[in-house]
Amino acid sequence: MDRKYIAFFAGSFAIIVIWQILFPPPVPVKPKDPAAAAAGEGGDEKDPGDEGQQDPAAEEKEDEGDEAAPAPPVIAAPVVDSPHYLTLGSIAPQGPYRFAATFDSHGATIRRLELSSTRYRDLHERHGFLGQLELESKPAGVEVQVVPPGSPAADANLEPGDLITAITVGTSEAVEIGEVADVERLLERTRPGQSVSIEVTRSGNKQSLTTTLIRKPLDVIRPEQENILLHSKKVPDDFEQHPTCEISLTSVGPNEPGKVALALANEQLRTGVWAVDDTQADQLTFSMVLPDLGLEVIKRFTIAAVPEEQLDDRDYPGYHVDVEVSVRNLLPSPQTVSYELQGPNGLPIEGFWYAQKVGRGWSGYGIRDVVRRTFGNSVSDDACRNIADDDVKPYGDGQSLAYIGVDAQYFAAAMIPQKMEVDDRWYTSFDPSLGSTKLEAKSSYQERYQNASFTLESNPLKLAAAGEEGDTAGRKNQLFAGPKHPELLAEYQSPAAPAYSLEGFVYYGWFGSLGIPQAMVSILAFFYSIVRNYGLAIILLTVVVRSCMLPLSRKQAKNMAMMQELKPEMDRITSKYKDDPQARMKAQQELWGKHNYNPMGGCLLMFIQLPIFIGLYRALSVDVDLREAALIPGIRWCSNLAAPDMLMSWRNFIWPQWFLNGEGMFALGPYLNILPLVTVGLFLLQQKMFMPPPADEQQEMMQKVMKFMMLFMSFMFFKVASGLCLYFIASSLWGMAERKLVPKPNVNIQPAAPEKESSRRKKSTPNASAIKAAKNKKKKR
Repeated sequence: MDRKYIAFFAGSFAIIVIWQILFPPPVPVKPKDPAAAAAGEGGDEKDPGDEGQQDPAAEEKEDEGDEAAPAPPVIAAPVVDSPHYLTLGSIAPQGPYRFAATFDSHGATIRRLELSSTRYRDLHERHGFLGQLELESKPAGVEVQVVPPGSPAADANLEPGDLITAITVGTSEAVEIGEVADVERLLERTRPGQSVSIEVTRSGNKQSLTTTLIRKPLDVIRPEQENILLHSKKVPDDFEQHPTCEISLTSVGPNEPGKVALALANEQLRTGVWAVDDTQADQLTFSMVLPDLGLEVIKRFTIAAVPEEQLDDRDYPGYHVDVEVSVRNLLPSPQTVSYELQGPNGLPIEGFWYAQKVGRGWSGYGIRDVVRRTFGNSVSDDACRNIADDDVKPYGDGQSLAYIGVDAQYFAAAMIPQKMEVDDRWYTSFDPSLGSTKLEAKSSYQERYQNASFTLESNPLKLAAAGEEGDTAGRKNQLFAGPKHPELLAEYQSPAAPAYSLEGFVYYGWFGSLGIPQAMVSILAFFYSIVRNYGLAIILLTVVVRSCMLPLSRKQAKNMAMMQELKPEMDRITSKYKDDPQARMKAQQELWGKHNYNPMGGCLLMFIQLPIFIGLYRALSVDVDLREAALIPGIRWCSNLAAPDMLMSWRNFIWPQWFLNGEGMFALGPYLNILPLVTVGLFLLQQKMFMPPPADEQQEMMQKVMKFMMLFMSFMFFKVASGLCLYFIASSLWGMAERKLVPKPNVNIQPAAPEKESSRRKKSTPNASAIKAAKNKKKKR
């Protein structure tokens, strides 16, 4: 080889050796043990006293070789792009579903539940209804976010993402839409049955859609803000609601995460966007991965379609959503998890200005209260005002829950654990609570508006390591949300004990233990089956009641007529014994006994009618069949016999809010009601026609007090159910007719014998004998 090449290679090798000596490569560091790395994250330094001591674990690792311990699996949250709102069911009256449920993917909660039957429509909003579209204002119009099946919007083929730019009602001019308030104001001027044309922009193309408006369905569950705006002008600034079926974790073990980590996870569960699987019919499955906790939380909502042959059976079960909550472990080691599930809330407060609801306790009950039952115990309840004041005792310790729910006047929403054993204690507590921020109450009436609800805190769920059997566990509840028909509620039972059904939600008060309200309901239902009108049924009930009391009422009428005939003689006795009350009473009793007159004869009839009055009042307040039963179908006046007749709205007058809300006896509410005035007017007319003139000053004072009481009753009766006024009007007219038909009694009273002249003279000079005796005494002297 040429010497030049040998010198070149030798020089190159020498340079490489010198470079390695001057600049040695870094020594590779042995990977740390993951547990040791975790322990050293806080910057802990090695104790100098430990120098020279070898860790046993290190010795074991050296014996096993230089292999590093496996790192924990990296859990990545999937990318989620779910629609904001999703629906199940339909509000089509002839469809196979009892309701349409709208779900919010931001928290995987139930936002709204609308009933489909035409029996249950909203009592406050009677204008035209397009659909609960969850509209959102955009620069070029209003965006549709969801279209419930069966709504007029669905019939018009409106789709989520459409931008509404204009709406035309009938043959009127088109109204441009720039914000959500424009749509609301326009619909408030419409009527159900009117045709509307909707101008929309879809994918950049303009379209015109046509549909017919309907009357708004009743929302059994809805955002509480909509309820607040019924009795207040605005929603409080600090208002916050916990929607139905909202979930939060209460503990994760065995390695308890820090409070900050748990709080962040719960915030993600409440407000984050959940992944959704809607591939199964009548079912939505939401899921959310929590990487920091190594958990996946799953919610599955399932509804049931009603068979076609059972659609007309109002008591066939179909008013429920199966709610299944489960947790899956994603870590290679076992975990235990507890969670808290929010109960239903946002139930309707319809009739808040006149409604009266009773409970099993002495507290004043509100429009929505909590009812629950545990195995081995009777039904109990808590008033919403006590819940708002946190004046309720905790429940759940050692008790097994049969059901718990929110009780409104005619509707209820309840959770029934679907467990097969009575002794299974799925929940450590099931406490009543508010489903939203506590409202400031300036009076006891305003305390009735609180949004009563409850929370279910689960026992710890034991999860096996990921991939092993038992790595997923959960609980399934049946959420009932519908009308309080006793027969329907009886169909919703605990699987562990069928005797524990939801029938406890129908409560007539302590008076119901006598069975009188139930008897009134049965009689009215019988008459309704014949005449098909509850107004006529109430009149027929009045006829039956007055016919049964005919002997007593006839005797009362004769008694009143006898009193009028005895009036002159009563006046004579009063004048004769003016200064001797005992003699006057004795003479009056002799007169009454002679003519078989009983001054207390009218009280018995009143006492007999009192239970019927209370029974009918309770029937109208509880029985859902009487809700929206019209006196004259097709007109607005007296269209709900369970409510005041509402002849005319006076909202536009200058009334304070408390007056319109009916907060107190002298707060008359937002409507002028005519039937209570007719009722009190008939009472006054009866009093004037048939009550005899007062026999003395005491009776005159009593009659003045009675007239004043009638005026007082006009305020008491102003907000009572029109069906109850109808009963009193029919009963009063019956009594007046009966009184007119009673023949005039033949009272044979002997006139007082004329006094002799000598007697009159003696009475005119009562001191003559005394004067004569005085004169004789003087002569003797």
